[in-house]
Amino acid sequence: MSAVKNGARVVLTSRSYIYNEARPLLKPYAYPLLHEQHGTVDVADLTRAERQQILYNRLTAGDQPQEVRARMKPHLEAAADAAPFRPEAARRLGLQAFTSSLSLTRQGITDFMVESPQLLRDVYDQLDVNAHAALALIYATRRDRALPGLPSPFVFDAGDRDIVERAGSTPGGVGRAVVTLSGTFLRLNTSVDGQAYWTFHHPTLREGFASWLTTQPHLLPVVLMGMSDQALLSRTDCLEPSSRQRQGTLLRIPAPLYHATAQRLAAQRQPPGRFESWQQRHDREQSVLAYLGKNSSQGFLRAYACADPQLLNMLLQFGSPACYDPRPPVLARLHQAGLLPEQARQQAISHMMKLAVSAPDASWIEDEDWQKKAWHILLTDEDRDRLFAHVRGELFARRDELLDDWLAGATGDDDDPVEDALFWYRRAFEEREDDEAAGEFDYTSDLYHEGRQDLPPSAADENWDRSTATTVNVQTAGEEDAATRRSLFDDLDW
Repeated sequence: MSAVKNGARVVLTSRSYIYNEARPLLKPYAYPLLHEQHGTVDVADLTRAERQQILYNRLTAGDQPQEVRARMKPHLEAAADAAPFRPEAARRLGLQAFTSSLSLTRQGITDFMVESPQLLRDVYDQLDVNAHAALALIYATRRDRALPGLPSPFVFDAGDRDIVERAGSTPGGVGRAVVTLSGTFLRLNTSVDGQAYWTFHHPTLREGFASWLTTQPHLLPVVLMGMSDQALLSRTDCLEPSSRQRQGTLLRIPAPLYHATAQRLAAQRQPPGRFESWQQRHDREQSVLAYLGKNSSQGFLRAYACADPQLLNMLLQFGSPACYDPRPPVLARLHQAGLLPEQARQQAISHMMKLAVSAPDASWIEDEDWQKKAWHILLTDEDRDRLFAHVRGELFARRDELLDDWLAGATGDDDDPVEDALFWYRRAFEEREDDEAAGEFDYTSDLYHEGRQDLPPSAADENWDRSTATTVNVQTAGEEDAATRRSLFDDLDW
């Protein structure tokens, strides 16, 4: 009102939710122009040229060095096409203070424009407790509810009230905040049966809120409430805070949530439900194993080992080839963390010793990538010597019997695991200067190769006709135009 009294012809606010919150205080009934001449610029509806111009202006006004802008330039049209497009993300892209760890690739720059987690955290920090409570409620909408959002009008249960109280708000404050946040952070949807419900306006806003929640100790329990099992396994990690976050990871679970997260993951390994197939259960278990092997700190492994008493029994049942089974890497991680009992380690070695001959499986042999292999961690030098002696002795004593067993399960496929294993064994014994054993494996490999010459290919392999495979270079009209037309960003690094 002061602006109007002082002759201002235009009043701007930077965010619609700021205007929505201030609107009751502006008395629009007394100043009809506030309603009649009110306009909103929706950045989601900007044309491609307008988005490119905003991005160009932000970069030229920023402080990025010329060489950085030159490396960004080939990827900026894709950055302008990012959905949702945020002018504030474009501004931050132009400033060194926000891009010190940015990967100057197409993926890195577009991810910065779309996700920009620090930008969203800063925005959420500026909201009041009522807005925090409303967003937390909608984020934590129970997964067993029929609706994919929070029903409107609200019906608060005990869990909802706990979230509201944790945020320092009240049910009335939440109701007012939802109206304020509507259109910017939230949107009202209607189900097929006519039930209205609130959701985040865009998935990236939900993901950014999840990241912000991890910085709020009083709201930490809410983090896992609003995350599906699939999102937990594919978009989070439980690594050390100082380790680099992998691309595609939504958030890093803080240590206070390790126990609850471990309980959630352990539940994924429960026997399949009545209407769940074996394959679905297998896929869930494989996802959990991959998480433990790649996305877990020693602290989280300790929490998970407590939550899943049957973990070791399952890990010791790894198959062949062991280098493709996710269980040995988890055993190695547990051994590094001091969580693998010696008895279990010896059981793993005994199982590998059997597979080394019966399969045969040479996954335990060190090669040029031995630093990455689980068996380099699990085996001592003495263990490795025992394995070599065992494989050598079995081959010399049972070659014909083993050949019959291997050929019984062989096919005529080009890629054969037995031939691969025999090759690695021959090379390994050569490096150990055991020429007699190396020659024996070479001879055995020739016999095996001859034995499978007349075998038909497997069903999966016989459908592949290499002679019919061609490489087609398909270029769309849009790509042809992109190669010849001039880009707005061409002179950005001049």
